[in-house]
Amino acid sequence: MDTHPDHLRCPVYSRREYAADAVVHLLGVTAGWLGGIWLVLSRSGSLGTGSLTAVAIYALAMAGMFTASAAYNVMGGGWLKDYLRRLDHAVIYAAIAGTYTPLLTRLPGVTAAIALGIVWGVAMAGILLKLWRPRRHERLGLILYVCLGWVGLPLIPALSGRLLADTGLWIGAGALTYTLGVGVYLAHRVRYHNVLWHLMVLVAASFHYVAIGNEFP
Repeated sequence: MDTHPDHLRCPVYSRREYAADAVVHLLGVTAGWLGGIWLVLSRSGSLGTGSLTAVAIYALAMAGMFTASAAYNVMGGGWLKDYLRRLDHAVIYAAIAGTYTPLLTRLPGVTAAIALGIVWGVAMAGILLKLWRPRRHERLGLILYVCLGWVGLPLIPALSGRLLADTGLWIGAGALTYTLGVGVYLAHRVRYHNVLWHLMVLVAASFHYVAIGNEFP
């Protein structure tokens, strides 16, 4: 049994750090929802049902990630913050899987189904881990984030020639930015490390947004 209440171990930052983080989140939530809605609506006449659904899943996951993060990080404290922290960390898995979803639909039928099953299976395992055991396996959760983010590496040969060259470059740039951001996130002694981490998330998500928009015009 975990005898340490979650709220006692939630990180505490200065007012300036909270203010800067709030600005970053406001930008992320606004761009996430407006960009996601525009992406889906602008493609509604050019994409088939399957591709449009996949893009919509991506857009919803991306906007949901920014919203959950904002709700948790802007919340001052109390019991609700504990649950928002769980949701924030859980939704990251959905955002990673959601980003892969439209790209994996470029694979042949059975291969796409298997790849999507693996990606979303790992994502669901991570989501359950963060919702029900948020503190017991934090290192495992972090490893799952990174592994899920780079799960596409073995699929490069299969996706070669099926994705536009620019798409792969943007996806790679985003994945690298996310990965480097993990180091910033873990640098707890550095002032504004949380703000820098969220800025890197915003930049990485922007790279992936360009990739999806480029691949599904």
